[in-house]
Order: sequence, then structure tokens, then C-alpha cells
Amino acid sequence: MHWQGKMKNNNKGEKSMIFIKNIHILSMKNKKIDENQSVVIREGVIEAIGKDLPMPAAFCTIIDGSGQYVMPGLINMHVHLGDNPNDLLLYLVNGITTIRNMWGYERFKLGHYFFGTRVFDHLKLKKDIEDGLAEGPNIYTAGPLLDGENPFFPKFMYLHALKDTKQIEKIIKSQAKKGYDFLKIYSKLSLENFDDIMEISKKYALPVVGHVPDAVDLEHAIKLKIHSMEHLYGFMNPYYPEKNLGNEQILKMAGFAASGNVWNCPTLIANERLANIDRQAEFEDEEQMDYISLKNKKAMRVLVRESDKVFTKAGNVGPHEYMEQLFHIIGCLKREGAGILMGTDKSVPYVVAGFSGHKEMQLLSQAGMSNFEVLKSATIDAAKCLYKDKELGTIEPGKKADLILSRSNPLEDLCAVSNHAGVIKSGVYYSREKCDEILQKIKTEMAYT
Repeated sequence: MHWQGKMKNNNKGEKSMIFIKNIHILSMKNKKIDENQSVVIREGVIEAIGKDLPMPAAFCTIIDGSGQYVMPGLINMHVHLGDNPNDLLLYLVNGITTIRNMWGYERFKLGHYFFGTRVFDHLKLKKDIEDGLAEGPNIYTAGPLLDGENPFFPKFMYLHALKDTKQIEKIIKSQAKKGYDFLKIYSKLSLENFDDIMEISKKYALPVVGHVPDAVDLEHAIKLKIHSMEHLYGFMNPYYPEKNLGNEQILKMAGFAASGNVWNCPTLIANERLANIDRQAEFEDEEQMDYISLKNKKAMRVLVRESDKVFTKAGNVGPHEYMEQLFHIIGCLKREGAGILMGTDKSVPYVVAGFSGHKEMQLLSQAGMSNFEVLKSATIDAAKCLYKDKELGTIEPGKKADLILSRSNPLEDLCAVSNHAGVIKSGVYYSREKCDEILQKIKTEMAYT
């Protein structure tokens, strides 16, 4: 069972030649705006950029960009495909043209289905999108989760409860052979598990990303070159607050992460919402909630309550109580020059595909990042973390035509991106009108489910 949105005619999913004229380009190579440029797109790739390019002789879609801006499509570096087949379109119409899926599912599994999963076989879905058989963002995906012998989630789910080195090598070899892009680790790994994974992953050239395990010291994780750390765990841990670092140690570890080229994906919106009972009514009233089913809304309400119970029972506060400290950690990472990524942890209550990326960017801005730094975290820096910066992340000839058109300068106002004038994904043009049409269709469907 997987999403089967078929490609259709131009402005409905078909690639064609596109000529954008008289547009201001924010390439994301730097802060410079190249004014009144033309862009030629052929077969989903940027072919040429210039001020006085001739109109192509072949049939093409012409977009008059007068007074508008164009920037690279956004990359969400922490999502979970699974509970809502409409997520793929919600990403696209919100300008999210690439996602990093942090938990790969394979064939249909009854246990996952009962947990709400409706999208399986993520590798096939990835290939369908690459081949133009389905509409959606580019997908880079982990395989099934790697966790300890007593994992955080039930064992019947798509995860591996690891015991020994031989088992770990077998699993990593299998994930590499199947074509997964990286390994996702979780909180209950032992120190020995972690060390084995970090060593064996080198043999198969698979980056290791995920939670800094509870049993692993942050400095040790960075020293062994974990590729990206999620939720800022390691700096802080709401489940074990006694492990939280003091400000002096935070600054030291931020510098260590910078020098070790270790990326950091804060997922501020997930921390803000996971167990935030006090703001639940506010979240329920947000526009993004119009695009999910009643079943999913009920699941969110249950998950918020149960998450709150976990922290309360342990005598701890939820991660939303750490927002100021998380902002401080981001400030230290920024000061030391460590890489920061935009990611949302879509799967957490009130974190909706597409819309949540824009909310995350606003939170990164509140944490003290400039608009350019926020946009970098969702474009060129994300592409570098994926090792795809020769294909994605900036506007240059030879790169994928994954673009966002806006009516005003995103460097001056991040809302220019969420209120965009259109999206181009691999050379397929989704006008603002087409995006609104897709949103209205989903909203109407959700009103009856």
C-alpha cells in the first residue's frame, strides 16, 4: 500500500520546457539578489540563467516573473512518512520539494497499520517519484529504525532491537543493499551498539543520523562522527533532565560539533508541541488542521495526553518547557559555526506536513537566526548534509529545477515563502492557483473523513 498520485498534463504534473522571464533570483549561493533575470528549464533541470536570454523556439510554458523572486525549493530534514497519503502533496504545495524520511517502512505490516500507518514501501515510493509515476517531493530515506535490545517503540514495528555485532553488520549490509540513504539510530542503543554501528557504517558508506542514545555521551557521539543529531538531544534530554548540559558545556560541545562537521536538526516545532497540553486548543484552531482527517486529529489528542503522562509520571516537564534553553543552544551552535538544519519531525501531534516547515522557520528566526541563515538551513545546508549539493540547494545551471516563486523578497520576510506565487518541482509547474486547487480538494476530503 503506497501513494499512487499519477503525473498528468502540464500544471497538473507533466514536465515541459519552462521559460521564466524578468525575475529576481535569490540563488542561495550568497545573499545577493540577481535582478531581472531569465531562467530556462528543460527536462526538469535548470539549463540557463541570464539577463537577455532568447525566448526558446520550442513550445514551453512562459512565466512572467516581473516584480517577483525565485529561490530554491525547501528541504525538510526530519519527517516521517506514514499516516497520511496527502502529505506528499501538502509538502509540494508548501514549497517543500525534498524530504529526509527518518524511518523507512517496507511491506504492509498489520501492527503499523493499527498504529495509523497508511503509507508503506518507502523505497518504491521514492522510485515512483523519481520516475515521474507519482507526485511528491524528492525522498531520501532511512531504513527501519536501529534501537537497543529493549527498544523505545514496540518490537512489532519496523525496527531492529540490536544485540550483538554480527546482527548489526547483517542489518546494515541489508539496508545498504536495498538502497537506503542513511541509518537512523534511536535512544535505547547501548554504548557498544552505538560504537559498532559507527564503525560498520563506514564499510557500507551509510551516514548515521538520529538521537544521541541515552547511554552515549555527546562528546563521544561527535568524536565518532555521527552525521546529524536530532532534536538537540545530547545537549538536553527531557526524558533524563539530569543529563542536560550546563551553558559552559553547551558552548564547548557546539564548538566541537562545528569542528567535527556534525549537523544539528533542532525540530523546534516538535519540541514545542509533543506534550503541550496547555496550548492544545490553540494548536487545534490552526489553519493547517483543516488538511488532516478527524481520525488523525483524534490520534494527535491521544498522543499529546499520553506524552504528557510520560513526563508527569517521571516527575519531569515536557520539552516545550525547554524552548528558551533550545533557543540558547541554537545561539551557541550559530556562534560556533555549527551546521543547523530545518526539520519538523512530522508525526508529532499538531505538526502537519508542509505547513509545519514554515512554522519551524519562524521558530528558528525566534532563536536568533537571520532570515538568510534560516533559508540556508532549508536549502544549501540541507543539500550539503544529504551530500546532494551538486543537485539541490541553489539556483545554478545543471541543478534540479526545484524552485519557489514569491511576490516579495524572502530575505526581508520569511512569510514570502509560505505565501508563495508558485512552485516548480523537477520542472513541473504548480501555479499558485493550482496549489490552492489542490489544497481545497484535500480540505473538502478531510471534512468528510
